[in-house]
Amino acid sequence: MAKNKKMKKYDVLIVGGGMVGASLACALAAKTSLSIGVIEAKKLPQKTKAGDLSQHFNPSYDERSTALSLGSCRYLDTIGLWQSLQQHVEKIHHIHVSEQGKFGVTRLEKEEEGVEFLGAVVENAWLGVVLGAAMAAHSSISLHSPALLESLHPGDEGYHVCIEENGQSEKIQCGLLVVADGANSTCCKMLSIAQTQEDYDQTALVTNLTPKNPHQNIAYERFTRTGPMALLPLRDERLALVLTLPTEELEHYQAMSDSEFMHAVDQAIGGRCGGFSKVGKRVSYPLRLIRAEQQIIPGCVVIGNAAHSLHPIAGQGFNLSLRDVAILTEEIMDATDKKTALGNFSVLQRYIERRDLDQRATIQFSDKLQKLFTANVPGLGIARSAGLTVFDSWPTGKRALARQAMGLMAGVSTF
Repeated sequence: MAKNKKMKKYDVLIVGGGMVGASLACALAAKTSLSIGVIEAKKLPQKTKAGDLSQHFNPSYDERSTALSLGSCRYLDTIGLWQSLQQHVEKIHHIHVSEQGKFGVTRLEKEEEGVEFLGAVVENAWLGVVLGAAMAAHSSISLHSPALLESLHPGDEGYHVCIEENGQSEKIQCGLLVVADGANSTCCKMLSIAQTQEDYDQTALVTNLTPKNPHQNIAYERFTRTGPMALLPLRDERLALVLTLPTEELEHYQAMSDSEFMHAVDQAIGGRCGGFSKVGKRVSYPLRLIRAEQQIIPGCVVIGNAAHSLHPIAGQGFNLSLRDVAILTEEIMDATDKKTALGNFSVLQRYIERRDLDQRATIQFSDKLQKLFTANVPGLGIARSAGLTVFDSWPTGKRALARQAMGLMAGVSTF
């Protein structure tokens, strides 16, 4: 294999150019003059093509989606992404929380919160187009893709990394290494950063459906016999479904015909959508709570799913990671102003101290909520239903729940 002896240097090197890594790269490029490198195993756009970004986006009925809290939408606006993103998002005006077979309901309304919308839903493919174009457009971001990580080790300042790109080994030096390569992080393995895992013995079945009635920008969180279910509004009068199932029931649901499956979803949601006329491809993934035992070591920080991978019950995963991005960017900006080395442990310690409460609270909220609504304890179902009813008529509680859903309780100054 040919060798490239010249060593590239970046202030920040991000391993992983997915949603979280790309968001951090765009945030740093928008708010600092630092040099940023991004390593991604998949092909990323190397330059921005002229014209409307929509020409590079082919909406697919089978595309997976992400729920963005209001706080996340506001932050994406501050780093210059929201104007493009909102061309293909559907805004959430109402959130309806209920339990199958029980009387309790809690409703959150944008009018009650005095906001234009509570959140938004974006197809991952469109989010990828916007993030990819933004990274390619920033002169301070250098993309290495497709590229594979070969080795890494700490240096005098930051890290030395070796990658394989275009059939060549390339050496890179960085002041700060950011690990954002997902739940099965190669970087974490190389750095001997252990991850704790809790298997929920559940599987998420994901697809899109067309309801017979207009969705009216309502997001449903429904606690069903099999587990939590979310139905989120999409463009073109579609709904994104995330259905939680005991793993042993997945095969049964995958074997259903389209009409049988749509009928099962209609029953689970209590007929609120008037039935369904079309369903896309059903895909699934196992549900685990994954946490890195260390998120910071000298010269290196772990973010995104590599740091914490959550149950999808409240749609908090990407929103939590985006708050990590916001605070890490603030700490990097502060270190730059003070001419402190970006990988200095004191810089990373301040970051993790600011993120600890929000991370723990969000992880516990998602974890305990799904356990509360899947526990089969006599009398608990009635208590849950009564609790939802009380919550719906308790302004202080509803306000707190709404702010949690909108991502406005995190202590992030830019949210």
